[in-house]
Amino acid sequence: MRLIRFSINNPLLTNLLLALILIAGVLSWYAMPQEMFPVVELDRVRIATVFEGASPEEVERLVTLPIEQEFDGMADIDDVISTSGEGASNIVIKLKSGSDVDDFLRDARAALDRITDLPELAEEPQLARAVARFPVISVALYGDVSQAYLVATADDVKRRLLELPGVASANISGDRDWEMWVTVDPQRMAALRVSLSEVIQALRENLTDLPGGSIEAQEGDILLRGKGAQAEPEVISQLVLRSSATHGELHIGAVADVERRLDEPKTLGRFNGRPSANIVVTKTTDSSTIDIAHNVREMIAALSATLPPAVNAGVYSDLSSYVNTRLNTVKSSGLIGLALVLLSLYLFLNFRVALITALGIPVSFLFALILVNYYGHTINMVSLFAFLIALGMIVDDAIIVTENIYRHMEAGMEPTAAAHQGAREVFWPVIASTATTIAAFMPMFSIGGTMGAFIAVIPVVVTACLIGSLWEAFGVLPSHAKELLRVRKDRRSSRLPWGKLLNGYSAVLRWSLLNRYLVGTATVGALLIVITFAATRMPFQLFGHIDVGQFFINAEAPNTYSLDDSARLAARMEREISALLDSDTELDTLLTNVGVTFIDFNTVKFDSNYIQLVVDLKKRKAQGFIERWITPLVSLKFSAEGVRERSTTEIIDLLRGRLSTMTGVRRLSILRPQGGPAGSDIEVGVTGPDVTVLRQTADRVRGYLLQLAGVHDVVQDLEAGKLEYIYTLNERGRQLGLTQQQLSEAVRSGFQGLEVVHVNWQEKRIPVRLVYPDAWRKRSAMLEELRVTLPSGKSVYLGDVADVVLGRGFNTVKRRNGMRLATVSAEVDDSVATPLEVVDLIKAEFAEFETQQPGYRLLFLGEKRDATKSMKDMISALIIALAIIFFILAALFKSLLDPLVVMFAIPFGAIGVVFGHLLLGYHLQFLSMVGFLALAGIVVNDSLILIDFAKRLHEQGMDLSDAMLEAGRVRARPILLTSVTTFLGISPLIFFSTGQTAFLAPMAVSLGFGLLFATVLILVALPCFYLMANDLRTLTVSRLKRLHQPHRQRIRL
Repeated sequence: MRLIRFSINNPLLTNLLLALILIAGVLSWYAMPQEMFPVVELDRVRIATVFEGASPEEVERLVTLPIEQEFDGMADIDDVISTSGEGASNIVIKLKSGSDVDDFLRDARAALDRITDLPELAEEPQLARAVARFPVISVALYGDVSQAYLVATADDVKRRLLELPGVASANISGDRDWEMWVTVDPQRMAALRVSLSEVIQALRENLTDLPGGSIEAQEGDILLRGKGAQAEPEVISQLVLRSSATHGELHIGAVADVERRLDEPKTLGRFNGRPSANIVVTKTTDSSTIDIAHNVREMIAALSATLPPAVNAGVYSDLSSYVNTRLNTVKSSGLIGLALVLLSLYLFLNFRVALITALGIPVSFLFALILVNYYGHTINMVSLFAFLIALGMIVDDAIIVTENIYRHMEAGMEPTAAAHQGAREVFWPVIASTATTIAAFMPMFSIGGTMGAFIAVIPVVVTACLIGSLWEAFGVLPSHAKELLRVRKDRRSSRLPWGKLLNGYSAVLRWSLLNRYLVGTATVGALLIVITFAATRMPFQLFGHIDVGQFFINAEAPNTYSLDDSARLAARMEREISALLDSDTELDTLLTNVGVTFIDFNTVKFDSNYIQLVVDLKKRKAQGFIERWITPLVSLKFSAEGVRERSTTEIIDLLRGRLSTMTGVRRLSILRPQGGPAGSDIEVGVTGPDVTVLRQTADRVRGYLLQLAGVHDVVQDLEAGKLEYIYTLNERGRQLGLTQQQLSEAVRSGFQGLEVVHVNWQEKRIPVRLVYPDAWRKRSAMLEELRVTLPSGKSVYLGDVADVVLGRGFNTVKRRNGMRLATVSAEVDDSVATPLEVVDLIKAEFAEFETQQPGYRLLFLGEKRDATKSMKDMISALIIALAIIFFILAALFKSLLDPLVVMFAIPFGAIGVVFGHLLLGYHLQFLSMVGFLALAGIVVNDSLILIDFAKRLHEQGMDLSDAMLEAGRVRARPILLTSVTTFLGISPLIFFSTGQTAFLAPMAVSLGFGLLFATVLILVALPCFYLMANDLRTLTVSRLKRLHQPHRQRIRL
C-alpha cells in the first residue's frame, strides 16, 4: 500500500506527476492521426501479374496455374482464390489465423523467384499484403481537351501532390504512358520483301545503349559507353534496314511510319460528364486524413489559377468530410454522456464526493491516450467508441474508494487516517474488479481475421483507461480526498431521496431472500425463454448498411462493346442520373470509370465493357438530436451545411429502377459502404472440374435468388466472354518449318504490338513498339492475310499455314484451392431479410446438390463465412474471458463455488441485450456480441462488490441472510451508480445515433440494456442465488458428516 501512503504524504509531488500525465495526454491527442476507421492490415496476400493481350484461359494456363502449383502445400495457407481475366492474373492467399504475414511474404517471394516458366511477355508478379485502407481524397482534372493533354497535366499535378507531407501515393486512374510506335505497312513490306525480324533487328542494333567498361588512364578511370541512335521519330525512320552496292540503303521509313504517342487507352475517365484524368491520393499510416485533405484542397485551389483555360480541377470522395462529421458526432455523444455521468454523480453523491470522483475521468482518458498513441493506434470511430464504453467504468474505482473514505470520515476518523484506511480496505477488491473487467476485454485480441483487426483497438483503449483509473484511484485520489472531503452534518449525502429508495429496495430484497427458490426459478426460466427466443427468432447479420452519402454503380455492357461503345453508354447513364438527382440539393460529384471496376481497394477488374460510376451526394440535413443541437456546439459550426432530404437508400432504389432497364445495360449492381469491413451480403461459390456444370449450377442459384424478396443486384461471374479467333498451325506450316510459338509471336507483333527495346526520352524510359496499322489491326478479316516470315526468310499468309476458327471463351476464370470456381453474389435489403436467412434458404433449396453432383461443392463465402469464423472466435474469446475471470475470483474468495455464483450474473445481461434490440428494432449483429463480451466484466464487478461485502460481514459474525441484506443496503448505491454512469455514458449512441455512427449502436445497446437488466437482477436475484448456494453447501456438508459419522464410531470402537 505504499502507493496510497506516498499519495497522502506527498501531495505536491503527486499533483506535479498528475500535471505531467495530463500534458502528455493532450500532446498525444494532437499527435494521433484522425481517420474514419482503423487501418486494417488483412491476413491476406495478393499476387498480381499482367500478361497483356492474353485471353482469360491463356492467363490461367500460363500464369495462374504455375504460381498456384508453386504455392501448393505451403504452410499457413488457409484459402487460395485466383481470378484470371483478360491480360491479368490476380491471386489472393488468405492465411490461417495467427500466421506471421511478414514471414509468409518472404517465403512467397522466394517461391515466385523459383518459377522460371512464366511467359516472357508477362510482367513480373507483384506481391503485396492486402490492406483495408481508403483513399483520403481524389482530384479530377477535366475539360473538353484531348486525353493526352489531361494526362500530361495530371502527371505534373501528381508530382506536386507527392511533395505534400503525409502523402503516400498519388495514382493517376487511367494513366497512359508515352511510347514510340513503329507502324509497319504489310503491303510495303511484302513489296520490298522485308520481314518483321529484319525491322526488329535494326531497331535493337541501333537503339540500344550498352556500357563498355572503363579505361585506367593517367587522367583516372574513364568510362566507356556505347550510345545508340537518338530516340526521335525522324532519326528512327532513317535507320538502315539493309544496304547493298546495287540497291543502296533501305531505311525503316520505307516500310513503316514512326511517331511518339500515348499507348492505347485501357480505361477512360469522366468527371461530371466531361473527359478527365483522375488522381487518387492515399496517406501514410502516421498522417491525418483531415490534414492531408486540407492540404490537397489548398494546393488544388492555388493550382486552379495556373491551369490552362480549357482545364478545370475538382476534388471528390473527400474522406475528411465524413471523418469530421462522424468524429464530431461521436465526440458529441461523448460530451452528452459525460454531462449525464456528472449529473448522476451529483444526484447520487454530495458535491465534494462527486467532484473528486469526476476528476478521475480526464485523468484516466489522458493516461490512456499516452498508451494508445504509443502502440500506434489512431483517433477513429471505433477508438472513440471504446472511450465511450470506458466512460462509465472509469468512475467505478473512484466511487468505491471515495465512498469508503467518506464512510470512515462519517464515523469520526480524521481525514489523513480515513484516506489511508478507506483506500487500503478496498485495494484488493478494486484490483480484482478491475482485473475481471480487463479479463473480459483482453480475449478480443483472439478474434482473428478482418473482424478481429477491426475491433482490436477496443481492448487497448478500455484496458488503458482502466489502468489509468486504477492509478488515479490509489495514486491521486487519496491525496485529494484528504484535502477536499469534509463531513457536513447539515448537508444531505445526496440530492435524491435515497433513504426512501433504500427502504423500498430493502423490503423487496427481504421478501426475495425469504422466497429465494421462487425468485431463482423465475429468473432462470425467464433467461431460458429469452435465450431460446434469440436463438430461434432473432435475425443475425455481420454489419448493417449505413448512410454515408456515397455509392458505386457497377454496370456491364454486352461483351461485344468496345471501350468507345461503353463510354457512350456511360454518358447516357450520366445524363439519366443528372436528370433524377437535383444538382443543388442531392448530387455533388459524379465520377465515371469506363473499362474498369473497383470492387474494393485491393481488387480491380478490367474489361472494355465495364462501367463504374461513383456518386457523391450532398451532405444530408442533420438527423437526430445530437447532429442537430450538440454537434454544432462541439465543432463550433452553427451554419446548416446539410441540404439533402432523401436518404442514400431511397436514391439508390430510384436509380436502380431506372438504370437497370436502359438499353445496353446487361448487368447492374449498386454497392455502398457498410458499417465495417464486410463485402457482399451474399456470396455463393460452386467448385468442381467441369465449367459447364459450374455455369449451369450458378445460373440456378442466381435464378433462385432473383425470386426471393429483398434480394437484389444478383451477379453471376462465370459468363461467356468475348469472341475469339483461335489459330492453330496446320500441316503445311509444320512442313515449312514453322512452330506454334513463331505463329503466336507473329500475330502478337502485328495486332497487340511487340515491345522491341526501351529508349530514354525526357527523363523517362519508354518502349519502342512494333505494330501494324490501326486499319489493319481493327479488321478481323486481316488476320488470315497477316504475313508470317518463314525460317528461309520468305513470307506467307497466316491463312495458308494455320487453321482459324471462331470461338468464345469466358469473361473470367476463377479458381479456389486448385478447383474451378463460379460465384453468385447479391445484396440484401435487411428490412426484409438478413443475409444469413437468405443463406439458410439456399442451403435448403440445394440440400441434395452435392449428392446429385459428386465432385462438386456448394460453398458459402462472403458474410456467411466471415460471420461463422468470427462467431467461433467470439465464443472462444468468451470462454477464455470466463476462465480468466473465474481464476481471479477463485483467488480472491479462496472458493470454487462463490465465483460461480458471482459469474452467474453474466447471463442475466442476455435478457437486457435481447430486450434492447427488440425495443429499438435492431438485428443481432457481430458488434452486439462484442458488446455482450464487454458486459461480462462490468456485471462481475457489480456482483463482486456485493458478495465481497456480504462475506466480510458474515466473517465478522453476522447471520448470512442479515449480512446479505445489509450488503445490499450499503452497496446498492455504488452498484447503481456504476451501472447508471456506464449506461448514461453510451446512451447517446443508443438513442440518438445517426449516419455512420449508427453501426456502433448494436454494441452500445448490448452493453447499455444488458447492464441495466443485469443490475436489477444482481441487486435482487443474485443474493437469492448466493443463499441457495450456501444452502447447497450446508446440505452437502451435513450429508458428508452423516456419511462419515458411523465410520468414526467404528474407529473409536
